[in-house]
Amino acid sequence: MKKWLMMGLLLLSGAASAASELGKDYVLMSKPQPVANPKKVEVIEFFSYTCIHCFHLDPLISAWEKKKPAYVDYHREQIVWQKPMEGFARLFATLNATGTMEKLNSPVFDAVMQKKINLGEPAILSDWLKKQPGVNVSKFMQTYNSFGINSQVARASQITRAYNIEGTPTIVINANTRWHLPHRSA
Repeated sequence: MKKWLMMGLLLLSGAASAASELGKDYVLMSKPQPVANPKKVEVIEFFSYTCIHCFHLDPLISAWEKKKPAYVDYHREQIVWQKPMEGFARLFATLNATGTMEKLNSPVFDAVMQKKINLGEPAILSDWLKKQPGVNVSKFMQTYNSFGINSQVARASQITRAYNIEGTPTIVINANTRWHLPHRSA
């Protein structure tokens, strides 16, 4: 896994283009999507809190994010393939909206992947949040249930379809190159 991540991240710097093979390591998207800022390289990581590979990738990509070049715009998208995944998209959007992403992202992954806690369920999430220091559970859940978060969940479902995301983690570079990181060991 680390090998494939490093190739993808090296591609951003131009260093791995010879080592990467079209159709094997990455694909060109048939319907490229518009980028937010055409003056920057846009990198989108499509992930899920329920994906073990995303869990293992998270520390690596978080470290890269802190050192990424200034010309790169990076963000994550929690995928939504079906209705049961909406709770995780709602959680992800709420973490962003409340400014608790940096504090709670790793604990959310740990809870879901290691402790098998279904934080996609609002009642379970609320109970879990009560155990997290410094979190205003009432304010968090009010945001979680807001119209703005509903819109972001609908957007997550739409963007998952628009980018034709078939597996996680998938990294899209400049809205036309899709890297689905193979589930292999380094």
